[in-house]
Amino acid sequence: MKLEKRKSVLFLVILVLLGVTIVVAFFSLWSQTSTDNTATPETRDVAAAVTTVWTVLLEQTPVAYTTPLPEPVKSPLDGTYAKIDQSRPQWWLCLRCADYRPAGGIWKLQFDQGIMRIYYKVTGWKSIASYTVAEDRLFLFNDPYCRDEVGEYIWTLQEGSLKLNAAADTCSFDLRAENLGHEPWSACLPAEATDVNDQAQNPPGCAETITLPTLPATPANLPVTVTVNGGDSRLFEQPPELFAPANSADTAPPPGITVTYHQESIPYGLNRVVWWNGDWIEASTELPFTSIGVQFFGGPALGWARVLFDGVEVWRGDTSAIGSDGLGHYGGYINISGITPGKHTIRVESLGFDYHPVTVSSFGFSYQAVIKREAQ
Repeated sequence: MKLEKRKSVLFLVILVLLGVTIVVAFFSLWSQTSTDNTATPETRDVAAAVTTVWTVLLEQTPVAYTTPLPEPVKSPLDGTYAKIDQSRPQWWLCLRCADYRPAGGIWKLQFDQGIMRIYYKVTGWKSIASYTVAEDRLFLFNDPYCRDEVGEYIWTLQEGSLKLNAAADTCSFDLRAENLGHEPWSACLPAEATDVNDQAQNPPGCAETITLPTLPATPANLPVTVTVNGGDSRLFEQPPELFAPANSADTAPPPGITVTYHQESIPYGLNRVVWWNGDWIEASTELPFTSIGVQFFGGPALGWARVLFDGVEVWRGDTSAIGSDGLGHYGGYINISGITPGKHTIRVESLGFDYHPVTVSSFGFSYQAVIKREAQ
């Protein structure tokens, strides 16, 4: 009898708990719906605001690993700076790249009341640290990449140019010192400067977002047909019949096909990386192919390029946005068909304005007009 009563009591308790759960869930859902319905346009705009790696970094503060955070006091070198590093850019993915390694492209640096922030736009690499200034000396500490180290620099700021010369800094195998002192940093105009003419004079890299340049429109009536497919053309259901590796210095193209490129383009296995200092690669042939194409394939850092066929631009865009295989590979295949017999040249040019590398894997050639991607 007692066992039966205990079972009844337990059953009632379960019912009560279940009822409370349902009520709480109902009011939570009602409250959320009510909030969504009464949200002001301003609230919705804030929720929809676009964030970037840099804007997120601006909201972060250093961690006091071994040294207390300094007082938020403005120093004589406080401000935001940028530089275009002329080193070769980083176009590959890695789980543990060398931190602070100098690499080509846009770098941003900010000193703000005891907080140093640095950001490499090509890959999104970033760091944050504490700093203090004593006369012409800058001291860096609380850097997550060298938590126990203090870097010392001699700084000068003249005519909008910040120079940092390392007096003592072994952070990240001396790479931080090499990066910060590699070349001068140009001072950016403060955010409150709203005059359009003033902002136009801002050094390259200062703007939060890059404005796409005004480019000539692609001709509406092209003499050929252009097809764009994401992914690796070698894996297409109907791939090109012949491939010419972009790096012809490593592997020669098939007979009758010539691949040439800017001497400052970068060899990368069978690939060739074109960038703002080595901005073109092309393939030519007189064989009677009916379709010719180019394969872009690399990491998410791929930038903007254009494709020309016999001197006429037939495509331009962000090569990383063509497609993705979900495994960290981006890009795709631009195919040109409807070709008449004769000598033809397909050429790729990096547009350069975004300072991102463009990885060209190969050129494809077919006697058939159709290059068909596998069914999705």
